[in-house]
Amino acid sequence: MDRISRLPDDVLCHILSFLPTKHAVATSILSSRWVNLWSFLTIIDLDDSLYLNPSRKDSNSLLFIDFLDRVLSHNRSQSIVKFRLYMHGSHGQTLSRINGFIQNVVLRNVVEIDLGILFNFPADDDCIKIPHSQSLKVLKVRSEDGLKMPAFIGCFPSLRVFDVKVSLTESGDELITNLFPCLPALEKLSLVGDLTDCTGEIYVNIGGVALKHLELELLIDNCDDCDAMVVIDAPNLKYLRLQDRFLASYLVKNKPVISEVRLDVGEYDEEFLEFLDDVGPSRLARFDELLQGLVNTKFISVSARTLKFIFSQRWNLPVLPYLTKLELDVHTSSWKLLLHWLESCPNLKVLSLIIKEKPVEEFEELDSTGPDVVPSCLLSHVKEIEIKRLGKLDEEELLKYLLDNAKVLDKFTVNSRVYIDDGFLQ
Repeated sequence: MDRISRLPDDVLCHILSFLPTKHAVATSILSSRWVNLWSFLTIIDLDDSLYLNPSRKDSNSLLFIDFLDRVLSHNRSQSIVKFRLYMHGSHGQTLSRINGFIQNVVLRNVVEIDLGILFNFPADDDCIKIPHSQSLKVLKVRSEDGLKMPAFIGCFPSLRVFDVKVSLTESGDELITNLFPCLPALEKLSLVGDLTDCTGEIYVNIGGVALKHLELELLIDNCDDCDAMVVIDAPNLKYLRLQDRFLASYLVKNKPVISEVRLDVGEYDEEFLEFLDDVGPSRLARFDELLQGLVNTKFISVSARTLKFIFSQRWNLPVLPYLTKLELDVHTSSWKLLLHWLESCPNLKVLSLIIKEKPVEEFEELDSTGPDVVPSCLLSHVKEIEIKRLGKLDEEELLKYLLDNAKVLDKFTVNSRVYIDDGFLQ
């Protein structure tokens, strides 16, 4: 017997857990010592891409489902640490069959579930369903369909990480309105919600005392047909990232002291700007309402498209008195837009600029005339400036303005894409 085979069963099972389950099961042919070890695995990792052969698609589809069924029925572990299942096709099964597999591991006190159902089931089929669990700590779901989960106090008392990309239209109110406040241990939530085929308004309610990290991305086809109202009630939130292309309504309650916020909301193209003209200033006021809820934030990063569409509407920003670091994506043709942001950040200490060569859209040139008065923060507070992706001579005006007016500057960093000729920074 070789040295590895002499190791204790729990050590061998731990080694096998690093392999896809298909390969772990294949070790049973090595010797009688290995025959049944795979049945004690606490990590089950199944991906149909390891089975699919274009020349034998049907037979391999059945083989995968049979193998999945066999692995779960023969597993002798008292509990499952992790269950990972990725499927790129239905293999002739319904979602109810998939839900049966999920039910199986939940009954074995699974700690982590990672699901990727990367195709559409028929419209009349079921949704993915996660039963209530006392043991589940990490849940990751990627699906073209909806997700159903029970929403009541104590349904998932241990869930700490929730990473999900599903159709919000098909998921219903239980998920997006009622569930999140029922998760007392939830610390990190990443939600990518597909609003395709949505009509009318959809309400998203996110909250929790333990929630510290929130990433929310809303996908939509046509902002004329659908709208989203998002309420965030997380007093201990430290990180927030929001992304959409239609400027949803965001209400951040209690003005939490957030360490880092990243905003990529709205769009700068003809279709969206025409939409803003049609609906009037109330839609644009949503950005002001969002910033009012983020007034205690220490660091904000803003995308180029958000920066440009806000100032294309000549919208004034609220004062952000506690903001000490600002990161902006700035196009070379409209860099002076950043000066309007500086006017709203009286106590800013660190300014980071990411230079973009091409505008998001070139259909309209913004009037990017800067203010006549130099922002006060630049004169008396900004101690560090970082410019990333510098590399064009027409950026000399930006550099000159910053270096001339940053009177208390201690550190100036330039990350250049190309060689800068001698004298460019003189």
